[in-house]
Amino acid sequence: MQVLAARNIHKSFPLAEGRLSILKGVNLTVEGGEIIALMGPSGSGKSTLLNILGTLDRPDEGSVSLNGEDVMSMSDDALSRFRNEHIGFVFQFHHLLPELSLWENLVLPTQLGGTERDTSHLDELLEFTGLTGRRGHYPHQLSGGERQRVAMIRALANRPGIIFADEPTGNLDMENGDKLMDLIQALRESEGQTFFIATHSRQVAEKADRRLLLDKGVIKFTD
Repeated sequence: MQVLAARNIHKSFPLAEGRLSILKGVNLTVEGGEIIALMGPSGSGKSTLLNILGTLDRPDEGSVSLNGEDVMSMSDDALSRFRNEHIGFVFQFHHLLPELSLWENLVLPTQLGGTERDTSHLDELLEFTGLTGRRGHYPHQLSGGERQRVAMIRALANRPGIIFADEPTGNLDMENGDKLMDLIQALRESEGQTFFIATHSRQVAEKADRRLLLDKGVIKFTD
């Protein structure tokens, strides 16, 4: 089943004179359960595209469909609700709240919107990732690899249809980067999860199902 479809995505930013065009007609689709690696040189627009696909930004032109919904036609409030229910995010830096414990960081997304949600699957994911004994620890008491695994579990808190990850291994050494990608592959197998990953790392890209190259504002090729 198709989870994501983007059509004719354009995005530019204002300069002192004129505008800088970043995306120039991007088209792509993602099927459920796929792991996609988005590659490209620095400044190619990977993060810009990821933010648009993940509904954190809007394109100048074009459409984005997630789970069959035309998200670009939604109001900001409706889009915020949709994002919380259907999309997960993982970034290069874990962005865990330092004053909250591991468990409190995990359940925070389930409390947004004012309704309590089932968190039993978070216990299962903690056991799956070997972090059960760390529930009460705070971010500063965790290693870099552990913090990024917590960020990955947090992204799964509301059982989203797709997770967008922006350089998720960029702040990790090679060993922990491998472990995180192994976790992503295992989550795909156990949860049927879909991942769309922006990365500079060939090591990461080699573990994806497909690699997209973004260059000069367009997708040059896929494999």
